[in-house]
Formats: sequence, C-alpha cells, structure tokens
Amino acid sequence: MSALAPDMTTQMLDTERRKRERASVALDTLMCDREGRTFGVQILNVSNGGLMAITEAPLCERDPVRIDLPTIGWIRATVVWVLADRVGVQFRDPIDPDELAVFCKLFS
Repeated sequence: MSALAPDMTTQMLDTERRKRERASVALDTLMCDREGRTFGVQILNVSNGGLMAITEAPLCERDPVRIDLPTIGWIRATVVWVLADRVGVQFRDPIDPDELAVFCKLFS
C-alpha cells in the first residue's frame, strides 16, 4: 500500500497544478471524433496541456479527438475524463504559451 502513496500524491499535486494553470474561457467550437463525426462543444477552461468542455457527444475516456481552437487551429487530443455532459481532454502536444495567451485574451 505504501507503494501507491507517492503515485496518489503525485496525481493530487498534478491536479492542483492544472487547476492553477487553467484560464476560464467562453467559446463554442467544433470537435471531431475518431470516425470524423463533427459536433459542437463549449470550452469552459483551457491550459497549454488541455481543456474542459461541455458537449452532448457520446465520448468515452481515451477517445482520440480533434478540437478547433480559433487562432491556433485543429489540435489533436485524448479524452481523459467524462462526467455527464462535461469532458476533460489532454492535448497530444502542448500549445505554445504565446499562442495560448492570444487565444485566452480573445475568448475569456
């Protein structure tokens, strides 16, 4: 059981760090699933490593998706959690901090 403690602590610290780094935004945009189906999402917050959004699309954890971020373009990501109509996704490649700053300035 002690072997799990460092992992749990690391996960908790990672979660707290993510919360601090995320910027609140309000943006309706598009997301595509692995079959190429496009659907609407409302982005609620974003960081250079991921975002949280609201969608009615039937997504599951580990689903690969692409998200259209105006000023940045289509970003590849993976769904990391789903809770009712909210999803958290992690970008495959982090967004450049300068591009993210422009994006947040326009949509926050």
